[in-house]
Amino acid sequence: MSEKHPRLRQRIISSILGILLVAGGFYYSGVLKNSKKQPKQKYEEKVTNVIYAPVELKNSSVSIQTNGTLSAKNKIDVVSRIQGVFKGGDKAFRAGVYFNEGDVLVSIDNTEYLAQLRASRAQLLQSITSILGDLKFDYADAFDKWNNYVQAFDVDRLLKELPATSSEREKAFINGKNIVTQYYNIKAQEVQASYYQIRAPYGGILRDNLVDKGAMINGGQKLGTFIDPSVYELEVKINPSELKLISVGKKVTLSNGDQSQKWKAKVTRINRVIDPQSQSAVAIVEVKGNDLREGMFLQAEISTVNLKDVAEIERNLLINEKFVYLVTDSVLQKKEVKLMHVADKTVFVSGIPSGAMLVQKSVAGAYDGMKVNPINLSE
Repeated sequence: MSEKHPRLRQRIISSILGILLVAGGFYYSGVLKNSKKQPKQKYEEKVTNVIYAPVELKNSSVSIQTNGTLSAKNKIDVVSRIQGVFKGGDKAFRAGVYFNEGDVLVSIDNTEYLAQLRASRAQLLQSITSILGDLKFDYADAFDKWNNYVQAFDVDRLLKELPATSSEREKAFINGKNIVTQYYNIKAQEVQASYYQIRAPYGGILRDNLVDKGAMINGGQKLGTFIDPSVYELEVKINPSELKLISVGKKVTLSNGDQSQKWKAKVTRINRVIDPQSQSAVAIVEVKGNDLREGMFLQAEISTVNLKDVAEIERNLLINEKFVYLVTDSVLQKKEVKLMHVADKTVFVSGIPSGAMLVQKSVAGAYDGMKVNPINLSE
């Protein structure tokens, strides 16, 4: 037993020393780890480059750019009101032929109708002649005027107005013989007879013809289109926001596609009703001049307002329709402006000082007071 105790004691001591050695190692490693100094992180603020240009204020005459197709101001459809055979007119019924005011455009065969009209007049003449005897004896004062009417009567000419009656007795007598009724029936026939000829209401040309000489025409049938080539209208679309800029009488410059010809015109009508499909209003421009033709496509420049001390800038530089960014001492400054006019790609604004450094391109994440590195666009 005495030999075993020293060995046991030696083992216990060795175990305790091992545990102390391991614990000391852990402690020492922790001390070393905590004793290491953390390196300081350096923070560098990023400065964004912005491109600017000095603002130039100017006086500008603003105009609206639009376009449209010419149409004759005076234009009618030639339509027949009766049926018959087309006999022609004073000139060939062909597209492009010019007719003077009053010329016969269309003449329809009315031989049968005129015969019926003459028969009606002859019957009226017979009715009046048959009462002359009674007038001579019972209404002596009225005889001469009715007799003179009969003597001047011509069945081939338009009826003259019936003699005026001098008394209620005479009036009742004439009405009782059905003379007044016959007279007005014939006057209606004479009006109907005028439909067999269609005359030019003004000097103009036949834009198109739909029938030829000898064709059978029906009542209500369209025969062609007649226009006055001396004055035209251009219907142009206007943005609703620009309606306040135009008015009747505004001057307009019209030009053809290659800008080789220009015409002076003016606004004559404005339809302020908004088209639900195009969301635009319509203005009518009237123009006269040489080389104008029905159906021509023209560009229109409508003079609107004269602006003073305004800056013209790109539309994408305008923020929320009322702000822009300026550069002052390498810092962005949000500046409120007044929108004066909107063009196709630019806007006219007031409220920017002359020479101010206006940002020319959008800046990502821009805000008022942001530090920037300004770069002059012109350099």
